[in-house]
Amino acid sequence: MEYRVDILKEKLPSIKQDIIWNKPVTSCNKCSICDNVISDKKDKPWFKFFCYQLVKNLENSAELNSYNNQEERERRCKSLMYWMHDKVESFYGNDVVKNKTEFITALHDVWKKFFEDNDSTHKSYRCNVPQDSEFKNLTEIKKRKTIFDYCWNYNELKSILRLPSYPNCHIFYDYLKDSLSKYKKISGGCSEDKYITQKCLPFCTKADPDDILNSSQCRSIEISPDKKDYIKQQDCNALIKQVVPEVKYETKEVEIPVFTFSDNRAIILILFSLWGIFLTLFLLYK
Repeated sequence: MEYRVDILKEKLPSIKQDIIWNKPVTSCNKCSICDNVISDKKDKPWFKFFCYQLVKNLENSAELNSYNNQEERERRCKSLMYWMHDKVESFYGNDVVKNKTEFITALHDVWKKFFEDNDSTHKSYRCNVPQDSEFKNLTEIKKRKTIFDYCWNYNELKSILRLPSYPNCHIFYDYLKDSLSKYKKISGGCSEDKYITQKCLPFCTKADPDDILNSSQCRSIEISPDKKDYIKQQDCNALIKQVVPEVKYETKEVEIPVFTFSDNRAIILILFSLWGIFLTLFLLYK
């Protein structure tokens, strides 16, 4: 699986961005916000670790947004919000967080403080503070992230899988197949997110608009459960033909031995028979 991620992260923007969000914090100019948040959890090591990561990511996103257009900024900020929700769900699922509402409220306050009290960056470059309602339902947020990632990665996958050949293209094909399967299960919630309906509308009516899954030259068959080994569909078909050769039927005349007088054995047999008859008649005459 790690090998698969190493290949995918070089090209797929959502995976690349998630890896950036998860980098450890080495320096942080505004992390003091975490020390001043109103929460009895602010001195807990796990809270500081996560809060510092959030603030550092807010700093990085503001800097990167200064170089990008509006659409890229929106994607990055949306990705950061989904990353935060994944982290909250992870902490909550492992029973690290006992009071989910308090935890989310504290993080929301940190984000709001960063947005409102930050003279080092222009306000238009900072990620807008998510609405309170967006923080409440983690299950729905997870579904929206699946839709968001699929929509974000689709064009890059299309450009790779439409090529006649591409290094490790079977891994990208398998990723598309997995993503499409997950997407189809939850695509009914496609209209619940304003960003998705505006930026990913084609996917709301057809999960694979360009029919990449069926038209790609990289169609593959997974031959190991850990997704380390693959084989292209056309290569698999060729191997099957080699291993299971075509059965051929051929009629062949089978010769059946025929007794003829030209056979030396027949002459000998006749002579012995005549000799036997002669002896019999001779003895009867005596």
